[in-house]
Amino acid sequence: MKRIYLVFIIICCGTIALAQPTLTQANFVPSINDSQLYYVADSTTTVLDNTTGANVIFDYTQIKADAPVAITQTQYVVNPTSTPNTLDFPSATFTDTTGGIPVNMKYNQDFTDSLDLIGLVLDINTFGLVVAKYDNDPEILMKFPFQYGDSFTDNYGGVFTAAAAPLPTNGNGTVLVDADAWGTLLLPMGVAIDSVLRISRVENLLTDTIFLQPVLPNILPIPINATQISYYKPSISKFPLLSYIMGDVNGDTSYSLLSQYPMYGVGIENKLNNKIDVSIYPNPTNNDFTSLTFNIENDALVYVNIFNTMGQNVKKVFNGKLHEGKNKFNIETSNLSKGLYFVNINIDDNNITKKLVIE
Repeated sequence: MKRIYLVFIIICCGTIALAQPTLTQANFVPSINDSQLYYVADSTTTVLDNTTGANVIFDYTQIKADAPVAITQTQYVVNPTSTPNTLDFPSATFTDTTGGIPVNMKYNQDFTDSLDLIGLVLDINTFGLVVAKYDNDPEILMKFPFQYGDSFTDNYGGVFTAAAAPLPTNGNGTVLVDADAWGTLLLPMGVAIDSVLRISRVENLLTDTIFLQPVLPNILPIPINATQISYYKPSISKFPLLSYIMGDVNGDTSYSLLSQYPMYGVGIENKLNNKIDVSIYPNPTNNDFTSLTFNIENDALVYVNIFNTMGQNVKKVFNGKLHEGKNKFNIETSNLSKGLYFVNINIDDNNITKKLVIE
């Protein structure tokens, strides 16, 4: 019932309070040393909200962390000279890497009106190290300025080399980028973010025949198709707030959903609740502080953060190693406004979230 009231309020007030965002180089292109933690959510086709149009509602309130283990991954933006195959991409202005996944995306920032993907380096079990170079015909990721109703298509191509393939392989693709909606993004735990721009990205790429070592059979041309639906609010982050990704490589399809904001994870919540007793006292609090106490079974890397109902990280409580046993933190709340907050505890990449009310 509460969610119905929330939706009703958003619909009634939206035409007054909301405004569509515009993506620009300044608010879209990340800087070296930027990073973003993502929570990996339930990855099925039914998760995607395909609502399009102006001043609409994107409903992702039911997404939850994958069971039995909640997965997080961090996206890093680094100096391209610090990553493998630097000499293959002399024009790269920055590199996008993801922790735990051996892939590096190479970008070139055109300081006039676009951001281009000029290649990638990834490690595939079957092929070993694979290098894709789009530097002669790069893929345009975004044109600026970009807002609701804008779209563009781009043809791109490059050369693929792999440790297992003695001869380079060509590949050519097409991408369609469309700002097909803007509105309010609803996420779990009561998070509602207005003025969000939805960007649809559809890619189709076909490689030539891949010639492997003489003792192995050649691989016929491989079709690679991908759809990525991302939601942006530049005033919050240069990274997508939420991304739905579907990838299909030669008929093998996978899905994933990445969210900047913590969410209820049935599997991980049960797992941690069975092992960890979390106490927040006083709660609600009208004092200048509250105490957070919890036990851990083993030494662990722990992050404790407080998020508001917009999903924004408003206070970093702790980041570091904790010893097994009881751990207590006195959290100053005098600089937080009255309202509902979420205390997120990440223990060796496992998450538990508790509500905190400040009166």
